[in-house]
Amino acid sequence: MSAIKNDTTQSDLVQTERESNEVRISLSNTSKVSIIDFQAKEKELLGVIYGIGMNINNVIGSGIVTSPGIIWKAVKSPEIVLLLWFVGGIVSMSGSLSYVELGVIHKISGGETKYLQTAYPDPKFMMSYLFSFMFIFAIRPGIISAVLQSAAQYFWYTIKGYRYDDDIKQITNGWHLPFSPFWFIKLIAVGFLFIITIYHMLSNRWANYINQTLAIIKLTTYSIIAIAGIYRLIANWSVSRINWQTQINGNSDIKDYSTSILLIMFSYDGWNSLNYSLDEFRKVEKKLIYSNSISVGIVTIIYLLVNVAFISVVPASSMDSKSDETIAATFFRQLFGESEVIVRIFTALVVLSVIGTAASTVWSGSRVIVAAAISHFFPIYSYELRTWHNYFNTPVNALFAQFIWCTLIIFFVGSSFTLTSFTLFSTFSMYSYWIFYFATGVGLLIIRNRNKNNLKNKRFSFEEEEKSKFNGNSYNLLKIEEKLYKVPLPVATIFILAGLFILTFSFVVDDRCPEALNLDPPSCNEYSRKERIQQLSPMFISYGFFIIAIIFWYFLYYWWNTYLIEKNSRSSENTKVVEKESGIEGYEEAAINKKLNEEVAKNEIDISDFSPGPSNRSISQLSLNRHQSLRNQSQHSLTSLNRKNQNQSTQT
Repeated sequence: MSAIKNDTTQSDLVQTERESNEVRISLSNTSKVSIIDFQAKEKELLGVIYGIGMNINNVIGSGIVTSPGIIWKAVKSPEIVLLLWFVGGIVSMSGSLSYVELGVIHKISGGETKYLQTAYPDPKFMMSYLFSFMFIFAIRPGIISAVLQSAAQYFWYTIKGYRYDDDIKQITNGWHLPFSPFWFIKLIAVGFLFIITIYHMLSNRWANYINQTLAIIKLTTYSIIAIAGIYRLIANWSVSRINWQTQINGNSDIKDYSTSILLIMFSYDGWNSLNYSLDEFRKVEKKLIYSNSISVGIVTIIYLLVNVAFISVVPASSMDSKSDETIAATFFRQLFGESEVIVRIFTALVVLSVIGTAASTVWSGSRVIVAAAISHFFPIYSYELRTWHNYFNTPVNALFAQFIWCTLIIFFVGSSFTLTSFTLFSTFSMYSYWIFYFATGVGLLIIRNRNKNNLKNKRFSFEEEEKSKFNGNSYNLLKIEEKLYKVPLPVATIFILAGLFILTFSFVVDDRCPEALNLDPPSCNEYSRKERIQQLSPMFISYGFFIIAIIFWYFLYYWWNTYLIEKNSRSSENTKVVEKESGIEGYEEAAINKKLNEEVAKNEIDISDFSPGPSNRSISQLSLNRHQSLRNQSQHSLTSLNRKNQNQSTQT
C-alpha cells in the first residue's frame, strides 16, 4: 500500500510540474513583456576612449549654456566666475577619483545603490533605499526637467528671436500667468520629453544612433563657441577687455554664491556616470581611473574656455538688469548680429545639444527604475516596472512611468515657486544629489576602516574566492589580478568637505531689506520673510522628498517585508506538519528547488541581489520573500495532492 501511495505521489508530482511549466509557457507566449537581464546581455565593450567619450557626453549638458549668465550676474566679477568654475572642476575630479576606488572594490554596476548597501547595511539597507527613492522621484526628474526647460527656452528664442523671462515675481505661484509664453514653454518641454521617451521605447539601437548624433552636435557647437570666443578675445582685445575690467553693478550677497555653487555642480554632474555601467568595462581598475580623470579634466578645460568666450563677447551691460539663461543665444547675436538666420541656426544647434543631454538622462533614469524594481523597492508594481518589451527589447513601463512623473514635476513644481524653472529644478536636484554624494564619500572611509586588512595587494585562487562570503562586517572581494586602486586620503577629504560645505552653506540666506526700496519696518519684515522662503525653497523640496522616502522605506519596505517573512514562516511551519504526517515532505523541497533554478535561469530572480547584511545568509531578504512565495505555491499543490492520495488509499 505504501509503495502504491509513493508511486502515485511521484507521478502526480511530475504531472503537476508539467502542468505548471505548460501554464508558464502559455503565459510567456501571450505576454507582451518579459524580464530580461539587460546587464548580462551587454558586452564588455568599454575601453578608455569609449569611456572618456561617454563621460564627456553625460557631463556636458544644458548647464554650460544656461548657468554662466546666471552666475555672472550673481557674483559680478569675471575673475571670481572663472575661479568658481575651476573649483567646481577640482571638486568633480576628487569625487570622480573617489568613485574609481568604489568601482574597483565592487566591480559591478549600480553606483551609489551598491556602495551605500556595503557602507550602511543597517538598518535594513535604508540608505540604499533612500537613494533609489530620491534618485527616481526627485534627483533624476529634477535634472530632466531643468535640462528640458533650458531646451524649451532656447527653442522659444529660435522661433521668436528673444528670451522669455519666466521668473515668477509673486511669492505665491505662476498659476495665474497667461498661457503664452509661460505655459507654452512648459508644453514645449513636455513635448521634447515625449519625443525622447518614444524613440527610446521603440528601439535601443536607434536610440543609441540618435544619441550619438546629438553628442557630436553638442561637442561641435561648444567647440565653435570656445574657438570663436577666444578668437574674438585676441582679435578685439581693446573691446573685450572692458568686460574683464568691469564689474556688474552691485555687491554679491551670500545667497548668490550658494546658488552659483549649486548651478556649477549641476553643470559638472555626470562625472560618476561610468560607475552605473561597470559590467561593460574591460579591466575596471585600469580603464576607469583613466576614463574618469581624463574626461573630467577635458570638461573643466572646455567649461573654462566657454566662460572666457561668453565674458569676452557678451556685453556686461546686458547683465545689469537680469541674468541671462540663454547666454549662448546672446553670444551668437553678438557675433552674427547682422544675420538673423545664422543666429537662429546656431541657437537651434544649442537646442539639439541640450536635447541630447536630456536623452542620455532619460535613458539612464529608466535603467535605475528597472534596477530598483528588480530589488523589489516598489511593493506593488515591481514586476511591471522591471519588465522589458519582447519585440522592442526596451523597458517601456519604466520609460512611461518616468515620462508621467517628470511631466507632473514640470507642470506642478515648476509653477509653484518664485524662482525660474531652470534654477528651481537644477538647485533642488543637485542639493538632493549631494546628500548622497556626501554619504557615499563618508561611506568610502567606513569601508576602508572595516576592511583595512583586505584592501591590500593580494591574490585569491578561485577556490578562495568561492569561500569568501558577505557578512555584516566584511564584503566579498572579487578575484584581484593587480593592486587595488586607493584614492589618496586628501583627495577623498576634499570631496567629503565639499559635500559638507554645500549641504550647510545652502542654508545661509541674505534676507536683508534693500535700502533702495525705502520700505517701512512691517513691509521690510514681510519682504525678508518672502526672501527666506524663496531662497530656501529648493532645500525644502529636497528634504520633503527625503522625509517621504523614509516613510516609504519603513512602511512599504522594512515593515511590509518583515510582515511577509513572518507570515510565510508561520505558514511554512504549519504545512510542514501536514507534510510530515502524509510522508511526502521530501518532494516539496525538490519541487521548490527545481522551480527556483528555473527562475534563476530565466533571470526572474535577481541573483546580483545577494547583498551584505547583518545576518550570515547567502541570499537577501528580498530573494527569501520569493523563495517563501514559491514554497507556499508548492505547499498548496501538495496539500491538495495529499488529500487526493489519502482518498485513493482509503478506497484501495
